[in-house]
Amino acid sequence: MLQPEGEVTPQTGAGDLQELLQRDVRIVRWFLEDRWGRRTKPNSTLGQLLATSEKLDLHSPAKSVESLDSEVARHHLHASAVLFRLAWAIRALHGSHAIDWVDGSFIDDEVLGEDTKETNVERKLPGGIGTLVFAGRLVQAGGGRIVSINGKGVRGHDIRWVTKFGDTVLVERKDRSYQAGLTDTSEKRVSRVIAEVRNAVLNMPREPGAGRVLVVGFQHLVRQHEAEGVDKTYEAGLKQAFGAGAVWLEDLPHVVVPEHLGFEPKTRGEKWDFFSPQPLNPEPWFMARVAPLLVKALGVSL
Repeated sequence: MLQPEGEVTPQTGAGDLQELLQRDVRIVRWFLEDRWGRRTKPNSTLGQLLATSEKLDLHSPAKSVESLDSEVARHHLHASAVLFRLAWAIRALHGSHAIDWVDGSFIDDEVLGEDTKETNVERKLPGGIGTLVFAGRLVQAGGGRIVSINGKGVRGHDIRWVTKFGDTVLVERKDRSYQAGLTDTSEKRVSRVIAEVRNAVLNMPREPGAGRVLVVGFQHLVRQHEAEGVDKTYEAGLKQAFGAGAVWLEDLPHVVVPEHLGFEPKTRGEKWDFFSPQPLNPEPWFMARVAPLLVKALGVSL
């Protein structure tokens, strides 16, 4: 199923919610089992989510969000979003035949794995969903092809994207696990972004003529009135860490993109997938040819 051209925000589309849910379950199973030949692990976080979704009757009376503990409700909202966001990404990538390869270890270890390696964690989500959604956004907005979504055998980047202009862009994504992020402060998130930039300096490949994009994901709601302040906080922290010759400019990723996906646990509560792209190495060719495609993919400005 093709996505509407230019649609970069994951959504289920119009129709009966029950039918859309079952459609999404079928799409995800097709992706895992038929297209890429992996075995869905019934005890995995995603496997359990698929099994539960197959049994859901959305036409039956249900508890209100307010009747649940707020943290339980918040986790349920994020888990529910996993399914439709993943199905949207699959439609974006495969509906237009815009992807060449997904490594099996990425599916086994990330999508069918968990967002944390810690034991005794109560609230978990599948890993790798943000990577697939970001790849879907890129081809929906910027055209071109996803040459590969990489697994454990490839160092320093998760996505290799060739734009419609023929430019190669390497994308590395690092996501904060759901439960660990619940106690994060603004200062901790800025420090994490700075740490991931330093890791990218060491680990992201430097290919002649290739763009380098680092995405750092958080499961945290930024409200509309907070957006400008969050942008400025990231800008100030990165400038302090990497400005004034603190590191060679060419060693830095061209841009780092903190992403906040958040849901307010209440009926018709606020939700937002917020991006705060911060140029670190604004080479003219990148800003002229790749940055506008990123702007379109994320619905933001640089």
